[in-house]
Amino acid sequence: MARQPLFLAILLSLAACTATAQPDVDGDPTSESPSTGDEAEARWLDTGREYVIERADNLAAWMDNFFGDAEREGEAPYSTLRLRLEQDWDQEDGHDDDLKLRGKLYLPKFNERLSLLFSDDDDKTGNEELLIDERRNPDDVALQYTARDKKHYRLDFKVGLRSSLALKASMRYRYEYPFTDTWLGRASEEVFYYGDDGFGSRTRIELDKILDDRRVVQWRNQADWEEEEPGVEWDTSLALYRRLDDNRAISYYTAVSGETRPDPFTASYSLGVRYRQNFLRPWLFLDVQPYYSWRKNDAEDNRYGSAGLRLRLEAVFEKDFSRKKKN
Repeated sequence: MARQPLFLAILLSLAACTATAQPDVDGDPTSESPSTGDEAEARWLDTGREYVIERADNLAAWMDNFFGDAEREGEAPYSTLRLRLEQDWDQEDGHDDDLKLRGKLYLPKFNERLSLLFSDDDDKTGNEELLIDERRNPDDVALQYTARDKKHYRLDFKVGLRSSLALKASMRYRYEYPFTDTWLGRASEEVFYYGDDGFGSRTRIELDKILDDRRVVQWRNQADWEEEEPGVEWDTSLALYRRLDDNRAISYYTAVSGETRPDPFTASYSLGVRYRQNFLRPWLFLDVQPYYSWRKNDAEDNRYGSAGLRLRLEAVFEKDFSRKKKN
C-alpha cells in the first residue's frame, strides 16, 4: 500500500508541471514572403492531400462516434451521456438483460483540459463483442486532465475511484497519424494503478483503411496486463463498416481473443454482424447484433460453438462545446 500515495503524488506533480504550459497550437507555420509558382503549386498539392486525409479521418471518426467508441469519446470536447438497455441471448449462457450508463462531463468553465468520466458498465468479457473498449471496463468515476493535445498526439492523466471505493490512477499516451491518403494509424498506451489490484497496462493499436466515402475497414488490437494476474489477455478484431445513410450503418466483423496464462491458448473465435439505426428521435438508437463463437475456457478443454443475439436500445445525449467556440 506504500506505493499508492507515491504513485498518486507522481501523477499530481506531473499534472501540476503541465498546468502552467501554454495551450498547444496546431497547424503548420506559414511564410509571410511571396510564394513562387513552384511553391504555390506544392502548397496547393499539400492542401489537396490534407483535404483528402481530413475526409478519410472524418469517415473513421463518424463510424466511431455512431457506434459509440469510448476511447474517442473520452477525447472529444463535449459532454456525453449514454444509457443502454441490452437484451442478450446466448446458446451457452441463456437470456440476460442489463441497463448500463456511461458518460463524460466536459468542464470548460473550470478548465478546458478537465473532464469528469463515469461508468457503471460491468466487467463484461463476452468475446463476441466487437468493440474492444467495452471489455474490462470496471465501474468507476474519474477526473481526466489533458496535459497535451496536439495534432498527432495526446497525453491524459486520470485520478478517481472504482465501485469498491479503491483508488484508480492512470496515465495514457495516444499517437495518431495518417500514413497515406487512405491509411490511418492510431496507437495508445495506458499505465494504471488500481488500489485493490496493483499496477497494470493496456496497449491498443488500430489501423483504418478507407475504401470509399461510405466504407472503412478497421483492425483493432488490445493487450492487457495486470500485476495480480500473470500473463497477458489479448484481443484482435477486423471489421468492415458501411455507412448506409446519415441514420444507419452496418458492420461485418471477425474477432479473436486469448490469454498467455497459465498456458497460452486462444479462448474464442467469433463472427458477427452489427446493424445500428437512429430512429424516432435524434438521440435514440437501436442495435441488432447476431454472432457465432467457437470457445473454450482452458487450454485443455475442447472447443465448442455457441450462437447468440444482442439487442440494444440506447439513448445518447450530447452537448458540443467546440461549436460555441466557432460561433
